[in-house]
Amino acid sequence: MTIRTVLIATTLLIVFASDGYAEKQNRLSIYYAYQNWKLDLSAYGRWPAATDGAFPNDQKVGQGVFGLNATGVVSDRLHVDLSGTMANTTSRLEYDNSADNVKQSLSSLNDTRLRITYTFGEGKGAGSVFFNLPTGKRELTADEYGLTTVIADVSRKFMVRRYGQGLDIGVDWFVLPSWGSFGLNVGGGYLHRGKYRPLKLDTREYKYGDEIFGSLGFSFDGRPVGGSFGVTLKYYTKDKYDNKETFQAGVATIISGAVTYSEGFDLTLGTSVLMRSKAKIRSSSEQVLSDEVLKSGRSQILIYANGSFPASEKLRILGRLELENVSANDYAKESFEFLPKSYNVGFGGGVGYALTNAFSASSMISYYTGKIDSQYGLTGLGLAFVLTFQPGQGR
Repeated sequence: MTIRTVLIATTLLIVFASDGYAEKQNRLSIYYAYQNWKLDLSAYGRWPAATDGAFPNDQKVGQGVFGLNATGVVSDRLHVDLSGTMANTTSRLEYDNSADNVKQSLSSLNDTRLRITYTFGEGKGAGSVFFNLPTGKRELTADEYGLTTVIADVSRKFMVRRYGQGLDIGVDWFVLPSWGSFGLNVGGGYLHRGKYRPLKLDTREYKYGDEIFGSLGFSFDGRPVGGSFGVTLKYYTKDKYDNKETFQAGVATIISGAVTYSEGFDLTLGTSVLMRSKAKIRSSSEQVLSDEVLKSGRSQILIYANGSFPASEKLRILGRLELENVSANDYAKESFEFLPKSYNVGFGGGVGYALTNAFSASSMISYYTGKIDSQYGLTGLGLAFVLTFQPGQGR
């Protein structure tokens, strides 16, 4: 992946999660990302009421994230990746009478992620061990826990959705053969989830189910046109609460693809689809988990276009356009378990600048508009600033 491609990836999840097993360089990136979303609740609905029975007009949720991503090349075959963030999230329900307004906030260091990767066979394969280190905030108050349920909603693009969990340990391995400009990647892995205590006033611990995953993909590194396609399957073991089986997430299927153009300017057109099968749940009358009658999970689809255009030798103009759609689950709209459909359209622009041969900086501002449940208007504003130090090839 080239520096120019990284600069156009203004959604930081794409900036730092899309390197894969490409040739690594020593690199340090420091960034700040901010998202602010406003949900118009004035239409009508089942939203939390104030003590006088009034319904809020708006829900405003903002999140600012300071982060660091570092890659250290120990040798031609061994490199280490480290990432960590600190996030501040604030949610506010606003009423006609401002005295009824409800504000919640949570600020904390988040879990730290460490990955150690070893390549072999002249880059024809790679294996990693990775850790989620429990440096984030756990044992939340009831208000703090309520706030985390708001940012966990995939209808809005929060970078940090969980502040802290247990110690997770995983391994993965990939075979990466290539023939000229055509490459193939086949592999899988296992992630063990550790226990943690979600609530301060509840001594019981929760453990998410372990993950078993496999993927198959290919890429074509053509000039000026290239592309990639991949499929990943994830199977989850049973969640446990107080050492009792309580839930098992359905199998997740992720399909992604992209077409790239690079000659004079860079352009990427891509899509990603997430599909979930039915989960297993425990009913009040059963002691074992069984398939849910109605699917509680939601599917997601993202379609995007990224562009990077040279204005000078050091300055590049960046652009992004995207459409994201989240389906409703199968529960009736009046049900407590109902999760509505949503969509948003976003567009953004920014600049990337090479400060020196080793330092580069980029920034982006994005605007989003959409709806939740077809009637609640949704608007969002996103800001991102990235400073990257890349001294050159590793040893």
